[in-house]
Amino acid sequence: MTRSAVVHDLIFDVEADFAMPDVAAALAGEARVERSTVGLRSAYLDTAERALLRAQMTLRRRTGVTDLGWQLKVRHAPFRREIHVASTDVTVPGELRDLLLGVARGRPLVQVATVITDRTVARLLDAEGRRLAEIHDDTMHSSASGYVVTASSWREVRVELGDADPELLQAIAKMLRRAGARPAVARPTLSRAMSAPGDDVPTGKRDQDAGGIVGAYIAEQQRVILAGDLALRSGDDSAIHRTRVATRRLRSTLRTFATLFQPGSAANLDAELRWFAALLGQVRDRQVLTRRLNGMLGTLDDSLQLGPVAARINTELRQEQDEHRRKLEQEMIAPRYLELLEKIDEWIALPPEAPKARAATKVIEKLVRGPVRKVRRRLHNANATGDFHLLHGARKAAKRARYAAEAAEPVVGRKAAAKTAKRYQRLQDLLGEHQDSLVSADLLRRLAAKAGTIPGENGFTFGILYEREQCNATAARQSANLL
Repeated sequence: MTRSAVVHDLIFDVEADFAMPDVAAALAGEARVERSTVGLRSAYLDTAERALLRAQMTLRRRTGVTDLGWQLKVRHAPFRREIHVASTDVTVPGELRDLLLGVARGRPLVQVATVITDRTVARLLDAEGRRLAEIHDDTMHSSASGYVVTASSWREVRVELGDADPELLQAIAKMLRRAGARPAVARPTLSRAMSAPGDDVPTGKRDQDAGGIVGAYIAEQQRVILAGDLALRSGDDSAIHRTRVATRRLRSTLRTFATLFQPGSAANLDAELRWFAALLGQVRDRQVLTRRLNGMLGTLDDSLQLGPVAARINTELRQEQDEHRRKLEQEMIAPRYLELLEKIDEWIALPPEAPKARAATKVIEKLVRGPVRKVRRRLHNANATGDFHLLHGARKAAKRARYAAEAAEPVVGRKAAAKTAKRYQRLQDLLGEHQDSLVSADLLRRLAAKAGTIPGENGFTFGILYEREQCNATAARQSANLL
C-alpha cells in the first residue's frame, strides 16, 4: 500500500550535550507528553551518480519497531512530501521505481549508506489522546561507501506537527532555539552520511564568478523540474504550473546569459525545453481557463445563465485537458523527454562555458540590463502601434527580466533583486491577464457558436462572458500603459 503526505516539520542541529527543554510548557489544559525510545536502522539508496541526492530527494528502507518500510522524501517547500510503501522487500518497490524514472532514468538504485538512529520520542497529546505534535531527539550514526568509506555521528531534533495549529510548531521551535538548538542546514540526511566531494553546497571563488552564479540558478531549476516530474508521475496536477515555470526560467537563463556559454551550445537544449514547456502549457491553459470561467459564472445572476453553460464549459475543457494530460504522460516515458533530462544534467555537470563565464560578477549586472531594455522597447512598440499581439512579446520580455533579476541576486543583493523581480512580475501579471482574456474570449466565441447548434443550449450567456473578457483585456492594456 502506498500513501503520501506533506510533513510539516522543523529540524534543528544540536550538540551532543544538548539539554531538551520542558516542552510540556507549550501545552495548555489537560494535554500531556508521552515519552518512549526506539532504535531504527535505515538503508539509503541512490544511483552511482547520486542523482537523488542532487535532486534533494532521499530513498530509504527502514527497519526497527516504527515507521517501517520504504520511504521517498521530496522537497515540498517549505516542508517536504513523504511517500511510503509498506513493503518489507529488500528490492525497491515497482511503484517507487516508476515514480523515480525521470530522476534515476533507468540507472540501478543501490545502497549507498546506512544510518542507525537512537531516538527519544516526546509525543504531545491533547485530553482526547489526539497527537498534537511529536518531537524526535535523534542521535545518528552513519556509514557510507561508494567513493570513500566514511563514518560519522551527529544529533538532531525534529519537531513534526500533528493535529494542532501551526502556532504550536513555532512555540516549540522557539523553546528549542532558546535552549541552544540551531535550525538545520537544508540538506537531506543522506548528505550528512556521505562526505564524498560535492555533497555540500559549493562554496569558494568559483561560485563567485559569473558562470558559477548562473550555474547555481540553473541547478535550482533542474531540482524543481525533477520534483515536478515525480509529482506528475504520482498524479499531482498541481505540479504542472511550477514545473512549467522552472522550464521557462531555465530557457530564459540560457538566453539572457548566452554570452557566458559557447556560441550555439544552448540552441538544442532551448528547443527541447520549449517543446516540453508546450506540453505542460496545453494542460495548464485548460486549468486556468476552467478556474477563470467558473469564477466569472459565479458572479453572474442566475437569470443571465441560460442553458447548461457551466456544464458545457467544464465538459469541453475537461475533455481537452485529459487529452493533453495523456499526451504528456506518454511523452514523459519516451526517449525524447528522458534525453532532455540527461542534457540538463550534462549542462550542470560540465557547462559549455565561454571564457567570459570566468569573469567577475559585474558581467552579470551588464547582462541583466539586456532584458530590461527589451521590455521597454517592446512595450513602447505595442502601445505605439496598438497591435495587441505585440503585448504578448512584451510579456515574454517581462518574464525574462524578472528571471534575470532572480538569477542575479548573489550579485545585486536580495533586496534589489526582489524589488526588480516584483516590478516585472507585476507587468507580467497585467499582460498575462490581457493574454488570458483574449484566449478566454476566443473559447467563449467558439462555445457560443456551438451552443446555437445544440438543442436546449444557446449562446446568450457565452456572449455576456465574451464581452466581459473584452473589457478585461482593455483594462489590462490600459494598466500596462501606466507602468
